[in-house]
Amino acid sequence: MADVVYFSPRFEKDARRNLDDFICFCRNELTLYEEQGGFDVNLWRFNHKGKPIAMRFSRYSDKNNNYEYEPFSEPFLTFAKAYIRYQQSLNQVASVQDKMVALRAIHDALIEVHHEACPLRIDGLVQYKVVELLEKWFGKSQKLYRHGGQLERLYGFLIEKAITPSLPSWKRSWKKQKENAIRVDSKARKWQEERCPSIHQMLALADCFQKAKTVKDRYWSSVIALLMFAPGRGGELCELTVNSLHEEEGRLAVRWYSEKGFGENLKWVPLEMEAVVKEAFQRLIEIGGPARRAARFSYDHPGVFPWHDGCMTDEMFPQDKPLDALQFAAAMKLSQAAEKLQQCSGSLTDLASWQRVGINTQWIKELKKGGAPSYRKLAEYFGEKYRRGSWPYLPNTNQFVWDSLLLVRDYELHSSFVARPFSWILPSVNNLNDQLKARKLKNPMPTIFQRFGCKDEDGSEIQMTSHQLRVWLSTNAERGGMDSWRLAQFAGRARVKDNRSYDLRTEEEKDKQVRDILRLEERPTALQAIKMNLPVSYNDLGINRLGIADVTEYGMCTHDYAMSPCTKGGECMTCKEHVCIKGMPNTLDRILRLEGLVGSQLKKAQRDSFDGAYGADRWVTHLGWKLAHIKTQRLRLESDDTPEGAVLWIPPEHDPSPVKRALGQQGYEATPDEKGLVDQSTISDFLLKDE
Repeated sequence: MADVVYFSPRFEKDARRNLDDFICFCRNELTLYEEQGGFDVNLWRFNHKGKPIAMRFSRYSDKNNNYEYEPFSEPFLTFAKAYIRYQQSLNQVASVQDKMVALRAIHDALIEVHHEACPLRIDGLVQYKVVELLEKWFGKSQKLYRHGGQLERLYGFLIEKAITPSLPSWKRSWKKQKENAIRVDSKARKWQEERCPSIHQMLALADCFQKAKTVKDRYWSSVIALLMFAPGRGGELCELTVNSLHEEEGRLAVRWYSEKGFGENLKWVPLEMEAVVKEAFQRLIEIGGPARRAARFSYDHPGVFPWHDGCMTDEMFPQDKPLDALQFAAAMKLSQAAEKLQQCSGSLTDLASWQRVGINTQWIKELKKGGAPSYRKLAEYFGEKYRRGSWPYLPNTNQFVWDSLLLVRDYELHSSFVARPFSWILPSVNNLNDQLKARKLKNPMPTIFQRFGCKDEDGSEIQMTSHQLRVWLSTNAERGGMDSWRLAQFAGRARVKDNRSYDLRTEEEKDKQVRDILRLEERPTALQAIKMNLPVSYNDLGINRLGIADVTEYGMCTHDYAMSPCTKGGECMTCKEHVCIKGMPNTLDRILRLEGLVGSQLKKAQRDSFDGAYGADRWVTHLGWKLAHIKTQRLRLESDDTPEGAVLWIPPEHDPSPVKRALGQQGYEATPDEKGLVDQSTISDFLLKDE
């Protein structure tokens, strides 16, 4: 895409000159879709993550036909093309159809109100007619809210660019309908029950991953597994690369690019899923190896056909020399045609030989134009075919296509055709959903469940979409008590409030938490508050101070953030302001993991100290002191003598403040009395010592 230059109007009062300048700017300065004919055609197309998007500049019709339609009237037609090219140049989005609907409504309203389709005639009457037309076309559909948003942007654009400077301000009156996830009517309740997969269905996917043997099953079960360790969108998988696995302090994560404004982040892998995620990566790296090599070869050697083992020529065969029918069939991996041609005794360049290849097939017919194709012509034709989108980069990152984890060759996963050795493609979300739910066709492709004979609990076919895996993980995270902010980070959501759209717990489950709180006759303990997803106050932890404790990996932090910033740098387990609570979910497992990591570091430091490494002895002392505190807290948490909900601190003497440490080194005592006060004369004597 060319660099975007923003249009600015020069004439405050001359609307027609501003309109003409805007159209001229978009026609001459911007180049998006110019290769398709630009302003000379009425249909533009582009691909968004493998899905074709069409923009038809035509009047509204109940039938969505890209071949038979009535184009916009001039001069609105040219303005519409300029507006779409401008907006898509700024940000090419798949939701461009909402912009097209807004343009259609304005065009038809102009015809009915002013009997001409001129953008300069857009006024309050046209705005009123647009509302009437949209409600006639879509009834009370939720689409009206989206279309209204595009109208607001379009009207604002016309005013801002001084094309219709006197246009009245307009706001959509249609309200956004509540999501099915938070509605309580019978239709929404039925949708909720069907939307969230059952544990049986999720375990069926796990079985498919474990039993997969063929390339197709190993590939798709691995792709699905990457949506099961953390909530992700199916379209985000194509941004993963072979180097996306990330290990940090013994923990495994995946470098992920979350869509809808969240951006790059790390998705941490649960300990129980680490082996599965590593196996999925290994499978996908192995299966996609040939495709990655083909993509890299095409980038490094443009216009050169990659010779492969199936070719009938030697590697030094001239790239520009025409191929006969057998050489062409072998290069294209047309095995059946090649076998027939090898049995023929006649010429391999005559029409009969090429008919055996399938000369009437559209792509072969295109290659045969102007005579027999050469290797160079094949390379140019298929290079153009597979170099799509933002080649050579992935759509949303600066990673190269040949580093993509999901890259495969064309027909690699097809049951009837042989993979093309010179090709590379990325699967679309539709391809993924075809593995989870059969299309309504006469002979639909078998799903991964059908290939393994997996049935639902009632004996019916298991059917779901890739997005339902995200729903299941989000719903169960809510059931497990994950707080809203962490869940939004976990799922890659830019807005925390979007969590509610994925919370498909039953109303009984949601009400139970409220009832449990309302039934409390006294303030819950710290552990009860944690399990009910309530804030834990300092008073709950035995500190006579106002405020709320912060959650850590290993317990709760009582450092008051109104004070100076924490100086511990993550050393919570040796901090007197940190508390462990027995029974707090997951903390004991994390402490055990931390103990193992610090223990391994201590052993290394001991070996280095024994070998005489400079400074290693000080690390032995530090790590041994640290490990002792971690192990002590772990033993206290595991002890049967420690009651559930016990609040466990480290002794304050083990973590003296810098002031107390300095006083102690000079022989002064700074221990608080029963009231928590320190003798001020002690500190005064210390400060006046050198005077």
